[in-house]
Amino acid sequence: MPTEPTMPHPITLLLLLLLHALSPTTSAENATNTTASESLPSDGHLPFHRLTVLASHNAHANRAAADSFFETLGINQENSIYEQLRDDGVRALLLDLRLDSTRTDDPLRLVHEPLDYGGFEEEMKANLVPFLEEDENAVVSLYFQTVGDTETGDEDGVRAEMLERLRGAFTSLRVRDAPLKELTFKFEDERWTNHDEWPTMNELREANQRLFVFFDRTEFDDSQYGFMYNQYVMQENDWRGIDTCDSRYMWQSLNVSLPYKSNWSRLFMMNHFCCDSGAESYGNVIPDSSPLLGGGDNGWGVLYPRIKMCMESNGGVKPNFIALDWVVQHTEARAVADFMNFGGALGTRQLCSSDNHCATSSCNVELGLCQCKECSEGSDEICDGCESGQVCFAALDGGLNECRNAERLQMNITRQDSVNVTQDEPQTEKDENFYCGEAYTLAVGNCSLGVVCPNGNSDCPADQVCFGPFECVTDITSQPSEEFLSLPTVLQSAQPSLPTLNSSSPLSTLTPSPSPSSSLNSTVSATDPPVAPVTMYCGETYETAKETCSGETSCPGGYECPSGQICFGGIKCFTRPPTTAPTATPTTMPPTSAPTAEPTREPTASPVAPTSSPTHRPTRAPFDFSNEYYCGTNFTDAQSRCYTTMPCPGGAPTVCADGETCYNAIRCIPPPSISPTLNPTVVPPTTSPVGSFYAPSDAVHVAGHTTIAPFKWEESSQGRILDAIYSLQNVLIVVGYFVVVFL
Repeated sequence: MPTEPTMPHPITLLLLLLLHALSPTTSAENATNTTASESLPSDGHLPFHRLTVLASHNAHANRAAADSFFETLGINQENSIYEQLRDDGVRALLLDLRLDSTRTDDPLRLVHEPLDYGGFEEEMKANLVPFLEEDENAVVSLYFQTVGDTETGDEDGVRAEMLERLRGAFTSLRVRDAPLKELTFKFEDERWTNHDEWPTMNELREANQRLFVFFDRTEFDDSQYGFMYNQYVMQENDWRGIDTCDSRYMWQSLNVSLPYKSNWSRLFMMNHFCCDSGAESYGNVIPDSSPLLGGGDNGWGVLYPRIKMCMESNGGVKPNFIALDWVVQHTEARAVADFMNFGGALGTRQLCSSDNHCATSSCNVELGLCQCKECSEGSDEICDGCESGQVCFAALDGGLNECRNAERLQMNITRQDSVNVTQDEPQTEKDENFYCGEAYTLAVGNCSLGVVCPNGNSDCPADQVCFGPFECVTDITSQPSEEFLSLPTVLQSAQPSLPTLNSSSPLSTLTPSPSPSSSLNSTVSATDPPVAPVTMYCGETYETAKETCSGETSCPGGYECPSGQICFGGIKCFTRPPTTAPTATPTTMPPTSAPTAEPTREPTASPVAPTSSPTHRPTRAPFDFSNEYYCGTNFTDAQSRCYTTMPCPGGAPTVCADGETCYNAIRCIPPPSISPTLNPTVVPPTTSPVGSFYAPSDAVHVAGHTTIAPFKWEESSQGRILDAIYSLQNVLIVVGYFVVVFL
């Protein structure tokens, strides 16, 4: 990054630096100690422009590389570059590079002006090369900022020499006997000739092009070595502060400026560090004896709202690189990156005093902790802070809001008033086995009253989806109850039992329904495989996905496809072959009454009312899961409502409603109604004592991470020792102050 133009008052800076230099190495976390999950999906299916990773600001200016006390005063990172890559989850390194021709050993120097942190080739050999050899799946980006080239009066000469030395370094540095230049990404490679977008992570690994190299000077652009000018492929925000998010260059530009690749998406480097120096940002990232509001600058409550701010400003492009100080405090930042890549739940339980301190925009002020946010009544969006398929409920005891597994559906469906069924009417069956519904269970339970959708989602009302295939079995000779309608036998015999839910019963009193008797008369026997509500399948094209669909090619989560294939939705897969032969014993309906000798009476003057009133809502085309552009009032709104909001392919906001615009890089995952949980798990409310800043030791699942009540460091023996160290620091600070003032 560029040299900071302003510095704080010397005495203030000295005190900050003394405190920082004397601080013990720490990786302590704050109020939420989230740990990485082993169950996160693979990123292999993600194109490079859809991936979000952590970047280390001034990665080379770290405590391990500091050879003197004064060098420790200018650091932005704790660990070595190797440890940042291996332990802190970093996948992009921001490096300041200067040419020092007086050095004969390694003239390319890694600097944080005016301090020197070693030679480029030496540091890469000791840190980057071993990591790439150990982790053969790692894809790493280098972002170079050149400094000092404008000071000599011979800019062209300095840059030409730097380029030649860089070429030499990328030739001499070797990863498993392969020169580093062979591992760099080259957009002109014939493998990417027919690519409409950046390659996927799996494609990059298969090609062994695992190193992206970006420079801030056009003179360094060299396609043979994989050196790219950053403004050709990237947009970046101004690095000064985190209260706003303004352009540094190429703001709101959505596509790259590469030959023959003009339709590739532009990447976004998001700078996110508060202050002019690492010593100043340290206190905003690393907690002292108490947690930081929102988890600190690298926490959920600060980082995620800043991402939304930047995306609302830059045209909806999500960050590919999040540049941070002190990546040793990485746990919540990695959870945010995982959320941007795979979705999940926003983080909760950070310290807060207002909604502005929370990623969910919901703070329990009494407890001082962030919590999930209740959805508006009747909303089908995912509640902020909850997983898909969960609902956020207010705790009855005044504790934190809680996420509970439940279908947000009205289960006690009553018979529609518009239906007029008489005993004289014969039993009717739909001629197709696909039915519309807000959820699978409703499509099955109301199939005799619902809309048939032989053509897929296009046949359904706007708030419903096409499900199937399943056989609709309804005995309409008996009147349905006006109260709760039980699930039909086709579902009971083929699926696990659902809990009984009465409108007057709280969720915590759900009890499982008894298993149906094996003697129930059902068209689908108990030995038949379950009717899976999956409508998403992998394939190179929609047609191949439809033709080859099976249980093995299904992708209910939207990300399970192998390399080279895409997950397509709205596919009706006939996995169960239709019955061609007639049944051995035809099913006969007993007469409802003895036949009469006289013909039936004349038809009534008033015709029988239709089974359902026509809908005036427009239907929609089958859902296109490959689209990445959706309308919304902001990015989060567009992402949470992507399945029901207006798509805007190509990025044109003209199709969006008033107050909305078009947002890019949204991977739409079907809402919970597509794959309902047939056995909802009901989590009993936890009891959080009023007045405590921490909930009990319950673990909460957050975006593929486990959020745990914090370890109370100050009560441990190590904490008491640390308090003594802090006291000593204070004494030294006072001594330092008097030294500065009187000497």
